[in-house]
Amino acid sequence: MGVFSKKFDEVVEAVVTDGCIYAYPQQDGKVLSIKVKAAMWDTGSTQTLISKRIIEQLHLQPVTKRDVESYLGHEIEDVYHVMVGLPTGDVVTDIYVTECRGDSYDAVIGMDIIGLGDFCFTNKDGQSVFSFRIPSTEHIELK
Repeated sequence: MGVFSKKFDEVVEAVVTDGCIYAYPQQDGKVLSIKVKAAMWDTGSTQTLISKRIIEQLHLQPVTKRDVESYLGHEIEDVYHVMVGLPTGDVVTDIYVTECRGDSYDAVIGMDIIGLGDFCFTNKDGQSVFSFRIPSTEHIELK
């Protein structure tokens, strides 16, 4: 079980952490991976997304297509099969991702991954704190 917490010196508008994207093993058995310096955690995204740069550097090939509804409208996007390394030290396997439009983030961690664990975000005394653990171990209720 992995646990990760990050404390920010101010109230932040987005939670951004490091991570890693892994391609599935090549025919020669090698596993290509790229460290991600800007993975935004987004509870409003149902699926995890990765940047075009990551797709190109890992030489990923689409495995299917998916209907995607976003702020850009409705589009049909290529889907890629990857593994995602989280800052908890865990690697989530069997994740199907689409391309993240824009160049602000290397990845967007969506509810397909967030839903596997416990996600907590607080703002107190002008500081934000983000915590995530996988797998989920208990219900957390603020009172």
